[in-house]
Amino acid sequence: MTSVGVVTDSTADLDGTTQARLGLEVVPLIVNWDGQTFRDKIDLSAAEFYRRLRSSKTLPKTGAPSIAAFETAFREQLKQHESVICVNLAAGLSGTYEVARRAAESVNPQNIRVIDSGSVSVGIGWLAELAVELGRQGVALDEIAHKVEETRGRLRILALLETLTFLQRGGRIGRAAALAGTLLSVKPILSVRDGEVAPVERVRTMNGAMRRLVELVVSEGPVERLGVVHADSPTYANEVELLLHSRFPEASIDRGELGPVVGTHGGPGVIGVGILLAR
Repeated sequence: MTSVGVVTDSTADLDGTTQARLGLEVVPLIVNWDGQTFRDKIDLSAAEFYRRLRSSKTLPKTGAPSIAAFETAFREQLKQHESVICVNLAAGLSGTYEVARRAAESVNPQNIRVIDSGSVSVGIGWLAELAVELGRQGVALDEIAHKVEETRGRLRILALLETLTFLQRGGRIGRAAALAGTLLSVKPILSVRDGEVAPVERVRTMNGAMRRLVELVVSEGPVERLGVVHADSPTYANEVELLLHSRFPEASIDRGELGPVVGTHGGPGVIGVGILLAR
């Protein structure tokens, strides 16, 4: 038992084994689809989600967890720990952080710290893991929060999309831009940094885009940690991992799969690389 418990949300894309090893409490986001409501990765697995998404004429909607879901998680953690750190999906991408913050105010604002990761997927997972490790070392609550926020500034996510179709269907980009991308087989590379998504480049072929993705990772500078995540595209992920190993032969590269919430917006075929820059 440690004095600081750690909570995160399901967009951290942590597998069950990692969650159990770290003792994390994971609050699921919500997927609404054809009149049904699913808890991310609990009522709807990634495999089931992508199988349905590829053939469905409708696109799911995603939503933040309820305040009650975070309140329950915080109360459970405070039964076992003196205080709680909660690390969430970037506030610029979702209302999840704000919901967690309000829940913390309701439950115990003195002993709960809610942190905007400014990131997604593996980036959130790394910050949550750091919080667990510091808690096990006996570091105080506010010092953990400070170190997590400090580390947040060194996170980068680069994502390659196989298709623009799902961004267009979800209303995230203009219809004309999506059409042009489809006709030209453009593969966009996006970045997530400090909670903002920005276009980086567009490449004509998937193979060329994967090579360019790795070049962009290299251009970020010395790295402390790397991770490859994918949306129902393990073959692409394997290729990117091999390319990364050729440029970072000493690096250990984490692997993960994007869950339904993130997959809703990018669609199948997304390849993401998480980067933790060296100090």
